[in-house]
Amino acid sequence: MQNDDVLAFLDAHPDFLNQHAPRFGLKSSHDRVVVSFAERQLLEMKDQNRQLEARLVQLVRHGEQNDLILSRCHQLSLALMQADTLQQAADAIVRTFDKQFGLQRVALRLWHDAANPSPFYNAKQDIRLLAGNLCAPYCGPYVNDEILSWFPAQPVLQSFATIALRQQGEAFGLLVLGSEDSQRFSQDMQTHYLAQMGELISVALQRVLAAA
Repeated sequence: MQNDDVLAFLDAHPDFLNQHAPRFGLKSSHDRVVVSFAERQLLEMKDQNRQLEARLVQLVRHGEQNDLILSRCHQLSLALMQADTLQQAADAIVRTFDKQFGLQRVALRLWHDAANPSPFYNAKQDIRLLAGNLCAPYCGPYVNDEILSWFPAQPVLQSFATIALRQQGEAFGLLVLGSEDSQRFSQDMQTHYLAQMGELISVALQRVLAAA
């Protein structure tokens, strides 16, 4: 059968496509004429383009967010590099998380010998075990009573990020970030950048502790 034969058949049977619309992936309607194949393909292409545009917008947005996080991590690195003492390093951590990330609740505890005596020293066994068991930063609504006591009672914190600080694989401290927003540190969030910040802070603290 040639193309002309098909067209002649459709001309002679104008209701054919409407009657067999489901077979050709078309929607049948008594209120309108079934669209042609060419028009149908054009509609599908437009729909695909809309999906691609939405995906592109999403990728651009994620890229911008990643760029912002990297910029903030860079500021954290610069602040840590300028610290010469444990107190200066701790102040730089608190100040940077406040200014760059909008986090006012930051707790740092260390059981490194060089941190004793200082306000940051805490060698409690349950804290050391917790840090040692962290394979990656923990994000979620739960911390134990000891960690909770490191923060003021008000405002009530709803989510936390708990990051182990390590030296050659061995935990020597714990950094905890708290937020009033329950979704700020959700259990399903990616922790890649938190882990990198933990590494930066660990190296900086090792340097000032070694010089103490």
